[in-house]
Order: sequence, then C-alpha cells, then structure tokens
Amino acid sequence: MDMEKKIKNIHIIINPAAGQGGSSLSIINELMKEAGIKWQASITHQAGDAIKFAKAAVKEGVDALAVYGGDGTVIEVISGLIGSVMPLIILPGGSANVLANELGIPKDFKEACTLMSLGPLEMRIIDVGQFNSHYFITGISIGFGADLVKGANRETKNKFGILAYFFAMAAALKKIKLIQYHLKIDGNEYEVQGLTCIVNNTGNLGFTKISLDKHIDVSDGLLDVVIVRKANLSLFKLIVMALIKGERPDNFELVDHWQGREINITTNHKPVVQCDGEVIDKIPSHIKIIPAAIKVLVPKKENKTDE
Repeated sequence: MDMEKKIKNIHIIINPAAGQGGSSLSIINELMKEAGIKWQASITHQAGDAIKFAKAAVKEGVDALAVYGGDGTVIEVISGLIGSVMPLIILPGGSANVLANELGIPKDFKEACTLMSLGPLEMRIIDVGQFNSHYFITGISIGFGADLVKGANRETKNKFGILAYFFAMAAALKKIKLIQYHLKIDGNEYEVQGLTCIVNNTGNLGFTKISLDKHIDVSDGLLDVVIVRKANLSLFKLIVMALIKGERPDNFELVDHWQGREINITTNHKPVVQCDGEVIDKIPSHIKIIPAAIKVLVPKKENKTDE
C-alpha cells in the first residue's frame, strides 16, 4: 500500500537510552527542517511513558508517530496505538531491533531518519500478539530458547555483541532438558516433547538477518508455534550457521511447526519464559493474535522488471 499523503506534522517518542544518545535530536532537527516537516518530541523516563505518549499523539491528530528506541520502547508505542489508524515510523535504537529488521527498515539512525523525511515509503499492515492485557510483537519462548535470551542479557550483548549468544548457548546447553508440552491451537490438541517451544509473530531473530522460518510472516494473521524436539550435533550446527553465516538450511528436520490464531500451552514443570526479550513469570494461559493491528511506514520495495 503506497503512502499517498505526504507527512507534514509528526510526533517523535525518544528513549534517551537508545544508541545515538544526545546526537539524535540534532540529526532529527536537521533532517526535518530540510524536509519541511513540523515535529515535536516526547522523551521517555520510565516504563509506561511511551504508551502514554502514543495515546496522546493519537488525540493530537498528527500525520504519523515515530519512535526512536529498542524493541521494548517500540512495543510500548504499539500498545498505545492499538485501535487507532495512525501510522507508525520506527527509528531503530536498540541492540536487536527485531521488528525493524523484519520490515527492512535501515539500522543506521540517520538513514532511517532520511527515509522518514524523504521516502519513498509504503504502508505495511502488521499483526500484534496479545496475552492478558499485554501486547507483543516478536514472540514468546519457553525452555531452552528462553534460557538463551536470558543468558544474552543487554549488558552482555553490549559488551560482546553476537558472541553473547554463543556464551548463552554454552551455558544453556549445560542444563538442557526435555519438556513435555501440551498445546491447544485453534481447538486442536497436541502432546509433544521438546527442548523449547516458541510462539512467534515475526520470524526475524534480531541479532542476524535470518528468519526462524521463511514461512513466518508478521502480516499473515497467524501465530507460528515451533517446537525444537531434541539437542544433537545438527541443532548445534544450525545455531552456529544462523549466528555466523546468517542463513539456515531448508532441510532442517528437528522441529514441529503449526500456525494458529489462539494458543494455549501447559508443561510438566515450570520452565524459563521470555516475551519480546524480557523474562516473564510464567507461561501465559491464553495467547492470541490481533490481525492487521498496526500500520507501519516502511521502505518502498523497488519493482524489478526483466530487461
């Protein structure tokens, strides 16, 4: 969907802890001035601020809302936009930037700002996951997958980059155990044993350019449930290939994969659980997808024609 209306007035929510620090405001000001866009900014200070600012921006009636920060700030803004028609612009500023990677948004801050001010842009309608009153964009992992995320915390990633995931993987493999998962997916029930269960809305892993599975689509109106069944050399090779080469083999046969709109998961013990990179207390009792929940402005894809 092409962006027909030119952006003339924009509200930008900024997390000051994001990568560019104080220089972000000067870059935004310079580029917005060149493009003739009126803008105002809200600066977050604590959790929940971005939700409040996003709801206020909807009432203001600006042409678009932009967010500069990591995935945590982005999902807060999205939570404040649910139910509105205001388009969102993402200016990546975190360590992973999963949704930005998924949508092809430039990781470089100035490049992303230039895109916002000059285009070309098109509208992408995306789905958002939900459990209880909590929204998520990437997904939920249980067991080994959550141990990886927990081990590769923000401090370790900032210090070691991609190596943080190797350290986390080595630690997680030492205490790895199989979990009995009982799944209910759109009313159908499955009993399966595995290392980890992942309920994903996006396929992108954030720290690489690859997707967990090429069939996972943030705009398909479905959640993807993936069970990794066992740990062996093939699994280790898969992870190493994903981290180093940014690709995964299509003949990987260690997983079960379902799709659905409503998901219930129970296990035979209490594993580690994470959602969108943050460890949570327990497995959500009911997980669902909100189809076509948010409009995001993304780089316009070039139409390739045969010459």
